[in-house]
Amino acid sequence: MLQLILLVLLFHHPTCGQSGADQILHVWQTRARDGKIQMLKSGNTYYAKMLYGKDLFESDGKTYKKDVNNPNPALRSRILNNYTLISGLVYKDGKWTDGKIYYYKDGNFYDVTIEIQGNVMSMRVYKGVTFFGKTLTWDMLE
Repeated sequence: MLQLILLVLLFHHPTCGQSGADQILHVWQTRARDGKIQMLKSGNTYYAKMLYGKDLFESDGKTYKKDVNNPNPALRSRILNNYTLISGLVYKDGKWTDGKIYYYKDGNFYDVTIEIQGNVMSMRVYKGVTFFGKTLTWDMLE
């Protein structure tokens, strides 16, 4: 009976019931509260949609900027609303690797790896060598 109660309690917590790879499937917010993403899954890969970013708006604070620096000329007129920020993540050895993150300000794609500890996601963004990258910290919202 005690084992049954423990299992019920375990699977009632939003992150504990998820197996390793799918624990990333949440909405995450930057520590500064100026960005919000939703991690999603397609087949065996994970990706993120940009839900909110303080810098995604024109000076009026309401109109979304356009993706003017996109390397694909056909996408330069799209608005930066709900665009795919991260693509191609795969779960290996307790972390998500092999992903690409799109930085709209310069139109470049960078490498990204992600690790999660509890309700905190650490995202390492770099170009080729992780040592020269930057770590972004996100908190789970949902």
